Amino acid sequence: MITVRDASEDDLPAIIAIYNESIPAGRSTADTEPITVAERLDWFRKFDAKKRPIWVALDQGRIVGCIYLLWFYGGRPAYNKTAEISTYISSSHQGKGIGTMLKERMIKACPRLGVENLLSMYFDHNVATQRLNDKFGFEGVGHLPEIAEVFGEKRGLRISLLRINKSEQAGAVNPHAFGAFAMSAADRPLAPKTK
Repeated sequence: MITVRDASEDDLPAIIAIYNESIPAGRSTADTEPITVAERLDWFRKFDAKKRPIWVALDQGRIVGCIYLLWFYGGRPAYNKTAEISTYISSSHQGKGIGTMLKERMIKACPRLGVENLLSMYFDHNVATQRLNDKFGFEGVGHLPEIAEVFGEKRGLRISLLRINKSEQAGAVNPHAFGAFAMSAADRPLAPKTK
């Protein structure tokens, strides 16, 4: 059964390992070399469970994915209602619906997080992200062709936007809608990992 909770600093090695798994494929990140936990410590400490969370998905206690919201445009106040969403799933657990479950859960949490505009920025050859965004109603709002070079290939960046319906309240999620995924009410804060 997949469970989801707020990430703690102790989870950072597993989060970085999953992120680094995505580098060789050249579809999910502009990093071309593995990163270290030390390099991401300050990045991790900027997350805020009440405004810009980072969650982990666990399968039998093992972290197999993460999703997070980043402040848009360096956190400038005029953009406080806009966030960028990113999802990374371990290669061992891709194609099992975990990314869909995490993204749906984060979208449902957006009203309580103060997010009205959700941005997804991804390489134009990342078909999996494109399909997932289409499923949730993200609209393409920009394409910057051939602005990155990943392993010798020119790649473009797509920008998709989902407007969060303010009239929708983040309510309870039907746990049966996701099969073996353990879900709690989307508007209830996740419990951090305890030692």
